[in-house]
Amino acid sequence: MNVVQRQTQGLAMTARMQAALRILQMSHLDLVAHLAEQALENPCLEVSLPEGLPPLPSGTAAARPDPDWDPVAALEGEKPSLYAHVGRQIALAFPQPAAQRVALAFVETLEPTGWLGASVETVARDVGVPVAVAEAVLGRLQQLEPAGLFARNLAECLKLQAADKGLLTWELSVILDNLGMLAEGRIEELADLCDGTPADVRAALVSIRGLDPKPGLAFSMPEQPVQPPDLRLVRGEEGWQVELNRSILPTLRVTAGPGSAGDAAARAWLSSAQSRARWLVRAVERRQATLLLTAAFLVRHQDAFIEAGPAALRPLSTEEAAAELGLHPSTISRAVAHRMIETPRGTLPLKAFFSRAFTPGSGADGPSQDALIALVGRIVAAEDAANPLSDAEIVRRAEAEGARLARRTVAKYRDMLGIPSSYDRRKRMPEPA
Repeated sequence: MNVVQRQTQGLAMTARMQAALRILQMSHLDLVAHLAEQALENPCLEVSLPEGLPPLPSGTAAARPDPDWDPVAALEGEKPSLYAHVGRQIALAFPQPAAQRVALAFVETLEPTGWLGASVETVARDVGVPVAVAEAVLGRLQQLEPAGLFARNLAECLKLQAADKGLLTWELSVILDNLGMLAEGRIEELADLCDGTPADVRAALVSIRGLDPKPGLAFSMPEQPVQPPDLRLVRGEEGWQVELNRSILPTLRVTAGPGSAGDAAARAWLSSAQSRARWLVRAVERRQATLLLTAAFLVRHQDAFIEAGPAALRPLSTEEAAAELGLHPSTISRAVAHRMIETPRGTLPLKAFFSRAFTPGSGADGPSQDALIALVGRIVAAEDAANPLSDAEIVRRAEAEGARLARRTVAKYRDMLGIPSSYDRRKRMPEPA
């Protein structure tokens, strides 16, 4: 038997590294509760809670978070919740803790429509699993009820529902893969693609209309508690400056602990407690520094957005932020998750400063999707109410402003903005007296 010795390099995620990542992702309320918990267990750590925040009584659930706390079940309100609904099914469908962790990461990206709000690659990276594993978990999630949840796009959502009803044929699959042609009325071209007739396409359209493009809306979305902003944006002598909202942050202090330790074992334990307290203080300081660094980057690159609103939002991704700041993209995602910043335009989530390019690969030189959505809204807002603009006319006016949009894209953006079609807008006009 041959024995071969190999030397490899790898990065091990230590317990302290995991704890630091959890602290980075905590909201300020979760952080306060966590620090209060640590102060109860560590005599060398003193935590002064912010003024205006009620003290967390020792021994209560608020002061001592349950280690078995379920983030999905906690979102359940009095009305049926999408998160609670899928959470119950996940508990049965994924008995293995590792797979369940990946599944819950997908749940965190669910939009109110029931569609995914992040790519499989992003979820895999954040959880630390291969993309193939995340794909396998997503495939099982897409089998949950009602059909159509966890879809990545409209076509996949409708395919999942058609398959669930036994309606998904090869021809219907081709039609769903080319919904843009269907929206433009190119029936004959679609018929050629699926080796059928225009009558076959129209019959398929009847089946499609019986499907629900947004299955998540059948459930209620729990209202999020109103929380004070984590950051504030102020204009200084050198432009915009970002500062922490220190009124919501606890004050930490490392102490010597009890007056005099007795035997050697007691002194060793006290020394360990001081070490843990110092590490926790440094971890919180790193959290605040990362948050400030990320927010300053966003403000620096999106200053036009602050001045002019969504129409001036430029394409910006977490990958770009990570590359410039020398951090991992998952660190950026954790830093901005559930973080709010007070600006002259109101209190905004930090995620609002990120925007995808309208044309993939166009980078900062191309318009952002958010800017084009705002452009469509601005064009409709300026129309003559007695003579609403058609989607084709909106396309022409957008092109006059240097933005090239397809008619189906305008229709999609109208739907996102809650703007009815020109026909429905005209019907809403009051009859002349």
